[in-house]
Amino acid sequence: MLDLAVRGLAKIDSTLLRLRLIGTMEARALTGDSVLPVGGKTKSLLAILALSDRKPVARSRLAELLWSRRPDDLARASLRQEIHRLLDALSPLGVEIINVQRHALSLKPALTSVDAERILNGGISVLRDLPPPSEVLLGELNGIDGAFDEWLANQRDRLERHIRSLFESALRHQTDPEILLDVAEQLLQREELNEVAWRTRIQTLISTGERALAMNYAEQVVHLFQERLGTQPGPATMALVTGLQSRSPLKIDPALGHVGEASSAETVAPLHENAVSAGGDVMLREPLSAMAVPGGAFQRRLGTLTIMPFSAAHNTGLQNVAAEMTDMIEVGLQKLQMFTILPFPQNITEKSADFWEDLRRAGNDYVVTGLLRSNSTPNSGAKGHLIVRVLDLRQEGSIVWADRFDLPENDVERKALFYTIRILMQWTLLVAEGQRLSMRPVKELSAPGLALRALVLLLRTDCTLIGEIQSLIGRAVELDGDLPLVLFVHALVRCKAAQELWVADYAAELSEAVGLATRCSSQLGENPLTMMLSVCLETTSEGLLTHAKAILAERRQKWGYDGASLHVGSPLTHWCLSMQALLSEDYETASAEMKLFRDARVDHPASALCEPSSILVLILCGNMREAEQAGAAFAGLYPRCTRGLFNYLLTLADRDAPEQEIASVRNQVLRLAPELSVARAMSHHAYLPAELQKKLSVLLSKTGLPNG
Repeated sequence: MLDLAVRGLAKIDSTLLRLRLIGTMEARALTGDSVLPVGGKTKSLLAILALSDRKPVARSRLAELLWSRRPDDLARASLRQEIHRLLDALSPLGVEIINVQRHALSLKPALTSVDAERILNGGISVLRDLPPPSEVLLGELNGIDGAFDEWLANQRDRLERHIRSLFESALRHQTDPEILLDVAEQLLQREELNEVAWRTRIQTLISTGERALAMNYAEQVVHLFQERLGTQPGPATMALVTGLQSRSPLKIDPALGHVGEASSAETVAPLHENAVSAGGDVMLREPLSAMAVPGGAFQRRLGTLTIMPFSAAHNTGLQNVAAEMTDMIEVGLQKLQMFTILPFPQNITEKSADFWEDLRRAGNDYVVTGLLRSNSTPNSGAKGHLIVRVLDLRQEGSIVWADRFDLPENDVERKALFYTIRILMQWTLLVAEGQRLSMRPVKELSAPGLALRALVLLLRTDCTLIGEIQSLIGRAVELDGDLPLVLFVHALVRCKAAQELWVADYAAELSEAVGLATRCSSQLGENPLTMMLSVCLETTSEGLLTHAKAILAERRQKWGYDGASLHVGSPLTHWCLSMQALLSEDYETASAEMKLFRDARVDHPASALCEPSSILVLILCGNMREAEQAGAAFAGLYPRCTRGLFNYLLTLADRDAPEQEIASVRNQVLRLAPELSVARAMSHHAYLPAELQKKLSVLLSKTGLPNG
């Protein structure tokens, strides 16, 4: 039997609310009593919050998922009603389980446990307690709403992909033949066409001398693929089958599917006769640097994308806008110099049964799609709505990012919207590529792969991971420290590590980070990702504020920024504008811009890195009540972020909270950062004007931190 867990005492679930989402949905209190809401919409609302990775979910997003066919005002009203119903259903718990904010909702992490979340966040040990494949995630909530159904399908796919990756990781790290065969069997029960499991079966039996049984499985896998798909298994599997049939099997790593050096094109049966290889994986060591495509060859970057012509949903009035948006996205993504952009194949139609496979064979990793709809609300100032999606062709077209935007009437605003989409899409793709590598051994990763692994860990905002993150980026620098992606992540790591560990010479570390960001910007030029990093770092660097302001002002003009619009290119722009206003002692502008950042931050993957300083801005601008609420919420979501805990501690000290409450937060931050003291904290905020430094000093004197 599969037993990969570390043996020990069974873990006791002491959370107040226990949610079961796989199989029959359940919500139970600590006593075992059911507090599950009755209505399907209410259950769906709870499910969305439970599967949001403990991050706030915007009310607009909730309304869109549950009432996608209703006008926005009616959808928002329905959402408010369902929130009340959900709170009523959970009221027997006696504690507020849901953090209800003005613009977003979230489950409080320390008070709830979710079965699907335990699997998604767990390692190999969770395989022992997996529910059977017949139990589906939220199976009773099918048909709630078209948008919710699509979201639910993506969640199921996400869960299955993670389970698959855990099984495949187990196959990579196990050597016991009995366990290998058992893991392969369980994986095939969930996914009968999983080639990793089939190769493991065959190779393990060969290694134990059961060649006849291995031959039987080899014939089974070929027959199964022919029966189900009308084609052969992939090249690695066919190489193993061919070698077995010739009685001289090739050496193959069954988990990774790497054929040994003895293999050749003649011994590996192609999946499709005219298939085009996607080239080597640039994230892995010694990748192929180029790949052949019809009509030429090109240098591979972090991934390949194609832009499917945007559709106007049979609305002739929006067809020209759809064509314009397609061109803008295509040209804009090309200018990023981060991904390779391929023209959309003219000979491939969406009606084709093999549409996704055809796009993949054409050499694409991702495809970007867009749909424009006319606006049903008159006089709204928007011409319609734009829905943009990024689909991973290596995962059969699964959605890795999707968002809905108001389409402005104003051409300048539309240009700014284009920058918003471009930046969010780039961040999403970087995170998606990093997560794709999460189960790969570090020794297999190339410099870009190591950098992306470090970036994904950094976005967890957990100071206990800093050592691992620094090790990863250090390896990447050794391999190729001048690559733009490595420079970008290296700059982020230098800055965040110095902040989270409260290093003594913070100014020197920040200066090093600025230098790395500048080198990155010099290579990527028009890429707003690196430009914004430079502006963020320079804004809080002594003597560089004027330069940061000049760069941002020039870019705002280029983006078509309108101060009344959220289509600014990135929530981080609002963060920079707020910090710059604060340092210029313009507290009104600082507060207004930080509000825009906090309203828009839920849509940006990197917003958690900037949120602690956004709380500091609220404190220094005198918005203490909002700062304390934000600090408490952030500390609950990221309990191992020392900057977040530090700022929360300041808010408690300001309102003269009970000493026990202050001591609890103070002890927590000192456990994580024992070097933190009043003097060290002041040195990290030396960039502040004298008046603000004085205000910070007064607050620090009430925290009980050592003077240093």
